[in-house]
Amino acid sequence: MSRGLMRVLAVVVLLCGAATGTTGCFTACPAIGYVNGAVVDVSAFPAVAAVQFCVDAECSPAPGEDETSSTNMFSTFRQDDGTWSLMFDMSTPEDVDIRLFDAQGTLIHEAEEAIAWTHTGGACPGPSTAEPLILQP
Repeated sequence: MSRGLMRVLAVVVLLCGAATGTTGCFTACPAIGYVNGAVVDVSAFPAVAAVQFCVDAECSPAPGEDETSSTNMFSTFRQDDGTWSLMFDMSTPEDVDIRLFDAQGTLIHEAEEAIAWTHTGGACPGPSTAEPLILQP
């Protein structure tokens, strides 16, 4: 089992224990992992070929990096409509640093963006969604 997956499972178990132990009544939460995601509109930057994001010192893989070398579950991928999905682990950071790269791997834009999350998991810890982030030059 990978180190990152073990960390995610440990957090889920701790969160479920906190959710059931602090309310005074029992809520059975399944011990499953989930991933939070946000969409980034980069249409103002037509040369974008890759996106990387960072939260504190943890980053998704940079262009050319192998995803399996990462110690977190962060990843990015291009959607069919030209937007990019940012896949976090189970975290909901308030801010994210977003880096845009061209086809040669050159950094063409970097910005810190605030994220407004909405919890969608009911009474148990679970996934959250965010309003789309729209990047401007």
